[in-house]
Amino acid sequence: MPLEFVYKKIKNTLRKIDMKLERAKYNYIDKMPKDIEYPEGGLYDVVYESSCKWPHNTALQYFDTEITYKELIKKINKVAAALKALGAEKGDRITVCMPNTPEAIYMFYAINEIGAVANMVHPLSSEKEIEDYVNQSHSSIILCIDISYPKVEAIVKNTELEYVIVVSPTRSMADVVRVIYKLTKGRKNHIKKSQNVITWDKFLLKANKFIGNPHARVNAKDDAVIMYSGGTTGKPKGIVLSNLNFNAQALGAKYLVPELFKSEFSFMAFLPNFHAFGLGCCIHMPLFNGARSFLIPQFNPKKFKSYITKYKVNVLVGVPTVFDYLTKLKFKKDELKKVKFVVSGGDMISMANKERINEFLRAHGSKALIENGYGLTEASGGFIFSPMSVAEDPDGIGFPLPDNEVVIMNLKTKKPAKLGEDGEILVRGLSVMKGYLDKPKETAEAFITVSGKKYLRTGDIGYVDDQGLVHFRSRLKRMIISNGYNIYPANIEDVTMKCNKVNACAAVGREDKLRGEKVVVFVVPEKDASERAIKKELTSIYKKHLAKYEIPREIRFLPELPKTKLAKVDFKALEKL
Repeated sequence: MPLEFVYKKIKNTLRKIDMKLERAKYNYIDKMPKDIEYPEGGLYDVVYESSCKWPHNTALQYFDTEITYKELIKKINKVAAALKALGAEKGDRITVCMPNTPEAIYMFYAINEIGAVANMVHPLSSEKEIEDYVNQSHSSIILCIDISYPKVEAIVKNTELEYVIVVSPTRSMADVVRVIYKLTKGRKNHIKKSQNVITWDKFLLKANKFIGNPHARVNAKDDAVIMYSGGTTGKPKGIVLSNLNFNAQALGAKYLVPELFKSEFSFMAFLPNFHAFGLGCCIHMPLFNGARSFLIPQFNPKKFKSYITKYKVNVLVGVPTVFDYLTKLKFKKDELKKVKFVVSGGDMISMANKERINEFLRAHGSKALIENGYGLTEASGGFIFSPMSVAEDPDGIGFPLPDNEVVIMNLKTKKPAKLGEDGEILVRGLSVMKGYLDKPKETAEAFITVSGKKYLRTGDIGYVDDQGLVHFRSRLKRMIISNGYNIYPANIEDVTMKCNKVNACAAVGREDKLRGEKVVVFVVPEKDASERAIKKELTSIYKKHLAKYEIPREIRFLPELPKTKLAKVDFKALEKL
């Protein structure tokens, strides 16, 4: 056995002991360290550090293909050299239009290694959306999945793109998996290869033409990522996030929810890399802490069970609809015992659903309880997390990460609200964005000064209790005002789910001449449940659990709730029905 291997094995063991001692010391919110030393470099730098600590740990798993940390860094370095050979420089914006595949991860960190900025775009975006995102960022290089190539090809002439790199999702699959994928999902895309349109393998060959070290020294506060979100105003804007935003999030989470971060854990990454919560919590956090990120390019409900059991997933991070679907699958008694933690974010989950999912987990061998994650793209996706100690609080979403702060603002006075009083959730700290890309006016409007400090407005309603725990009520835009009363849709939905004949529901406000707005609830019935029986039972439940002004004036039935591209309930679509 080589001495180098023995040395690294001992080093890794000592590191694990050190991490356990550290976790034991900082296991509770009241024991947070006062001065955390955050990384001074980039996202690539901390992953490189992980490769030194855990070189033989699996960093990425893509179906049956495993990539160790040592291999990951080598592949990232090769991609970085290839980018430099194409002429990419520090500060350039490079677009990644990819699902969760190893190539997307190599490219993301290689962009950071050379000091460029990763412009993350949803591969299912429309042709015009991709064009807009590429132009907003002034990208000259794009990596796209082959199914998105026709859209990219159509918009190249309207952009500053000089190189289009195309890759198939099968590129890193094991042989057997690749054959099955091509037979079931494969589709032929006629790529017009040229000097400017190249396949992934041809792109990698460019690395041989670069001489030198592609690594650039970057600062923690340098731009690292651009993501797109409508925020609270509708039209998608580029949100500029720094290296520190994501690194502080990853390190802070280790202190706030240390139980999640063991180097032997496997995280299932089905939240996409172009989603801040997915990139931060399913990819960068595991890689920051020596864990394994199991990449899922496209969520497949039929494969969900086998993903969890075959690949021994320990941590599930997802949106509520995914966990709701989990309860509809058939597992054996102890088939979920490997699942240690379940983190829900991206949308609110009702207490009734939370209890149902927790009960399902317990019945199939898992001791996990759903823990909340809360954030928005403008705050790096994850800003607030709930440790296990508060996982059973009905509407508690947790505590802010270290060196971040939450204030509840009274909507009328624009001053801090009292403990327990509802208001808009405001946030400030290391996780907050640098601003909207080239939009100083919109950036200024996103912030507000309260008590002499500048906070990011979230557009969410909540309160803080006497323990410092943040509670979520509703989206400000979703709040319904009827006869002058504030009505929270999340509360209506929670009560509606008390009816066991209801599979899913969503409440919205509709214009009403008499009341200003009225509450309309959309219901998805359980199989074979009659609409008449559901209406009768809900009428009784509403009278018992809701104030008179909160009771829905209309109950409508749908076969399923409309969803956005990120599998969240599409409330805008419901408002138009």
